[in-house]
Amino acid sequence: MDHPRGHTEPGAEADGELESLVARVPIFSGLDHGQIREIAARVQPRIVPRNEQLYGAGDVNPYLRIIHTGTVKVYRITESGHEQVLRVLGAGDFLGEKALISPSVSDHFAVTLTEAEICSLEHAAIRDYLLRYPSVALTMLETLSARLGSTEEQVSAIAGEDAASRVATYLVGLAEELKRNSVALPITKKDVASFLGLTPETLSRRLAGFEDNGWIHQQGNRRIDILDLEALRLV
Repeated sequence: MDHPRGHTEPGAEADGELESLVARVPIFSGLDHGQIREIAARVQPRIVPRNEQLYGAGDVNPYLRIIHTGTVKVYRITESGHEQVLRVLGAGDFLGEKALISPSVSDHFAVTLTEAEICSLEHAAIRDYLLRYPSVALTMLETLSARLGSTEEQVSAIAGEDAASRVATYLVGLAEELKRNSVALPITKKDVASFLGLTPETLSRRLAGFEDNGWIHQQGNRRIDILDLEALRLV
């Protein structure tokens, strides 16, 4: 049945929105419209509320999850019972790739820090796409390689740098990533401390010391103006 010009069926509109979401995901950026449409047909979209656990240590995760909006924290619990933040993921990132390669139980947790729009793909489907569309596999490998490098830097910093150097390096990296000297911490200071292997009290003392030196200015709980980037680089 023909429809008047300008009218779109609700299902078609929803499909178009989903295809648009998939097309914005970096690992699918090299695909053509037909391939995007094929993947969108298999995607399971969901709005996830803040502070919801997507999966935990000991779970077998059957999905590759792609974040379209919002923020997800990935962390593990150390032998001493403390939370160690591994990474914070945002729009365009994915998680659950470890189980894609080997269907073993997870050794970490993933929880939403904000309300998030997340699309899930069953591992059987994404394995098929990796075989059929090499560009997806290549981009995923590049992302995983970058994450591995970041994790190695994190471990090296925790093992070899003092607290002030860790905090300074983190702030410099944030400013360079955002390309501005007025930054908002993407996570709470408690989580930043965990990511850097510090106690919240140590982080607060180091930030206060930087502020006393005139290198930064703190506004509220998360906003930090970096006044002397070069000084931080030399810490």
